[in-house]
Formats: sequence, structure tokens, C-alpha cells
Amino acid sequence: MNILNYKLDTTNELLTSRIGLITPAHTIQVLDLSKTIDQHFPALGSNCALKASTFINTLVLSQHEGGECLDDVVHIAKDKALRLVTNQQVPTPQAIGTWLRRWVKTTKVLKPCERQINAP
Repeated sequence: MNILNYKLDTTNELLTSRIGLITPAHTIQVLDLSKTIDQHFPALGSNCALKASTFINTLVLSQHEGGECLDDVVHIAKDKALRLVTNQQVPTPQAIGTWLRRWVKTTKVLKPCERQINAP
């Protein structure tokens, strides 16, 4: 059996294991989805400095990564190379949960779903 002689060098470059998230992040930027999202999602009237697109884009990237709960967005927040490419802030899981609860209460988005579920 031959053992290959590999030499590994160290680097100070930012590296990411989440290279698959660059494609959806780039698509979001190219299609200017953030602008469209911010136009169609109402302002919630809170003092939140983050726009709706920041929350939604973070959730989209988390889903593409295979995230199963809100706490999984921490992986995106800690990845400096990915944040450099996406060029956006990543809200905390608590902020996302608060935003989702506030948005659902404000827009009554679940009313049609509730009517369908409760229909005889």
C-alpha cells in the first residue's frame, strides 16, 4: 500500500464549510429580493432596526443549510466567511421568534388556514 505524501499549509484566509449557501445568497442579491420583501411585508411598528428581509433571508439560508429550529441560525451568524459573502446581519434566534410572533399577530396571516382547518 502506498501512502501519499500530502503537505498541508496553514492559511489566514476565511474559509467556510457552508459553500452551498452561497448560491441562494447570491440569488437573493441578484434578484433584489430584499427590496421586494421589504415592500410587501408591513412594518410592525416596533423599534427593531432590522427589516423584514433580514429575518426572511436568514430563515431561507437556515432552511437551505438544513436547520431544524430557530437556534440553528447561530451557525450562520458564527460563519464569518459566509457573512462576508451575504453582506447582511444575522438576527438572534430570540429576535426571529419575536418577529414571527409579532408578524403573525399583526397580519392575521393564519386566519385563512384556521378557517380551512376548522371547516366541516
